[in-house]
Order: sequence, then structure tokens, then C-alpha cells
Amino acid sequence: MKIAASFGSIKDDLKNIELSIASVATAAMGDAVAGLKNELRGQVLEAGMGQRLANTWRADVYPSVYGRKSINPAGVVWSNAPLIIDAFARGATLRPVNGAKYLWIPTKNVPKHRRAGSYRSNLSRRSGGGSAMSPEECELHFNTEFTVRPGRRGSLLAFMDLTAGLNAKRAAWRRDTAGRRAQGRRSRPVLMFVLRKTVKLPRRFEIESVAERWGAKLPALFEARWR
Repeated sequence: MKIAASFGSIKDDLKNIELSIASVATAAMGDAVAGLKNELRGQVLEAGMGQRLANTWRADVYPSVYGRKSINPAGVVWSNAPLIIDAFARGATLRPVNGAKYLWIPTKNVPKHRRAGSYRSNLSRRSGGGSAMSPEECELHFNTEFTVRPGRRGSLLAFMDLTAGLNAKRAAWRRDTAGRRAQGRRSRPVLMFVLRKTVKLPRRFEIESVAERWGAKLPALFEARWR
């Protein structure tokens, strides 16, 4: 007696089950990395460091080719500002480089770079628009040198003699000129920079524990997607 059997239907069923599992697993991984990314962005905002830095957190799921699914997907979350994020995650200590003795920390009185048409040093070009001027740029901008005085706990304070702007609603300072003095506008010392030998950054972010927590949620996310 000759017996013939066909497994085509079983193979198709198994293939469909495999595709279903891969689709659910990839979607669950997407939920996990999105949740991790959003929580890390939330940490930046809670620390008062702004939406721009928060948005540097990005996430992706691999395989990343559109439409591809995997039973064993991989999720990656990263920041496009890794040095800043790492410094506040570890609580790093900043020190001067290139032979400098002090870090020059700008106050709110230091002007910001213009978005276009402004002069910039090599450092400012790397730092991007909207960042505070360097000490050298401040001296060029106001055509005035700093007066450095002792501060607290070994710090130094860098002042400039400047004149207040006419618009009271805008906190802007102007260089001291003969014309402004003729208008009765007197200059006064304005604190521009605080000089410190080191700056200890507070620890603001918890990254590893948050990543582990979202990794542990994967089974529950898979189950929710499967249902």
C-alpha cells in the first residue's frame, strides 16, 4: 500500500505564524524604544535644559528597511549631543584646556551670536547660532576690555563698563560712547563672565536604570500587541 502526504498547507501555516510573531515583536520593540526615548526627553525638560536638547534623543528599530519584520528585532536609542548628555549623566567636572587657567562662564548679560551676518571665532562657528559670545568676541563687540575682580571661593569676576539701552523692556547693554554720555547716560560695571578653575556639573539624568526598565517591559508589550 502506498501512502502520499502533502505538507504544503502546514508550511504555509507555520510561515504565517512566523510572520505574525515577527510583526508583533518588531512593533513591541518600537513601543519600547519610543517609550524610552520619550522618558529620556522628559528628563531633559524636567532639568530645565530645553526642548532643543531634549529632541537630540532619537530612536530606531532594526531591521530598519521599510516593511521588514524580525522575530529578533533590535532597538537603539541615542543622543545627537552625547557629550552634553554624558556629562550630566555622570556629574562630570569641567576643567580648562589648552593651557587656560580658568573657565569663562557667561552671564545673562553676554550677547548671543547673530544668526546670520555676524563675525565668529572658530569656536563660535562650532557652537552654532544662539550661543553666548566668547570673551574675545565680547571685547570686539563692545570695543571694551574686561576689569577682573576677585569673587567668592577662588573665583574671578569679569566686568565691563557699559551703558544701558534705551528700551527698558529689553535687557541690552551698549558700549560707552561720548554721544551716550552727552545724553546723560552713564556707564556702570556690568558682570559679563564668572571665572572658575573647575565646574562640577550636577547629575541630572538617569539613563541606564531607565533603559533596563523599558527592556524589562518588552514581554508585556509583546503580549499586549499579540492580543
